[in-house]
Amino acid sequence: MKNFDRQQFRRLSLICAAAALMVVLVTLLIVFFTRDKTPEEPQSSGPVIPEGMKLVEDIYNGQLIVPDFDVPANTYDHQGFSNGEDGFRRYEGAAVGIDVSEFQGDIDWYAVKAAGVEFAIIRLGYRGMTQGILQDDSKFQQNMTGTENAGVQRGVYFFSQAVTEAEAEAEADYVLEKLDGARLTYPVVFDWEDPVPSEELPADSLRALDCPGGTVTKCAIAFCRRIQEGGYTPCVYFNKHQAYNFYDLEALKDFDFWYAEYNPLPSVCYGFRTWQYSETGSVPGIDVTVDLDLCFEPYQ
Repeated sequence: MKNFDRQQFRRLSLICAAAALMVVLVTLLIVFFTRDKTPEEPQSSGPVIPEGMKLVEDIYNGQLIVPDFDVPANTYDHQGFSNGEDGFRRYEGAAVGIDVSEFQGDIDWYAVKAAGVEFAIIRLGYRGMTQGILQDDSKFQQNMTGTENAGVQRGVYFFSQAVTEAEAEAEADYVLEKLDGARLTYPVVFDWEDPVPSEELPADSLRALDCPGGTVTKCAIAFCRRIQEGGYTPCVYFNKHQAYNFYDLEALKDFDFWYAEYNPLPSVCYGFRTWQYSETGSVPGIDVTVDLDLCFEPYQ
């Protein structure tokens, strides 16, 4: 083999070095573009739904996360509601009603009946918010007699402030004693409402203030079972806040629901039998405003 001179050897060394560098660069590029990449976290398409909750679309408040209770859903057709010239809301097959207490004063039930009212839920009594004493509604007997004479179907409600199951049972016993076997077409309603502090009723005087929803759910069950044992149909009254943030409606699903919402349409996602849709109704025979109701499955 012919010997290379020094200049040729140098040139060859440079060529080899350049070739080796090129191989290294190509290898690095291949490694860079083909290396495994850490998978990106999938982008969430909406809010995280905690276990036991569900996402609903509320017609007034948009998307809400609410308890996923195993209870029937609200399936009423929004297009099925209408407003009559008489001031009553209508829905096919639903009965028109009101609920009253001593605050409505003396009622001309014949005029109420003639105006198209088919049923009334009458306050029987209440538990005081401070001392917790059980008391009659001062117009209860008068309203019972008036509805009977005028042919208005009726039920009753009791304004509860029970904080124990024993208190709720005592309230139910009080109701049964006052009814004394009177005929009711509509239910006996457990109406527990959050006490609201005021100048007249400061927070430290309200015995049921901050009572937990779980406790009141047990009270509702105790009341309704005792009413059922007494031969009447029990029912639980609530609003949207109580449905979503207070009551365990799944534990109450064996009883009828009476729902309160003062909007053009009822928006709670759970089903209910009766809807209290206004607290400012005007009805002939009643001198002041009155609550208005629709019963979607009229009681017989």
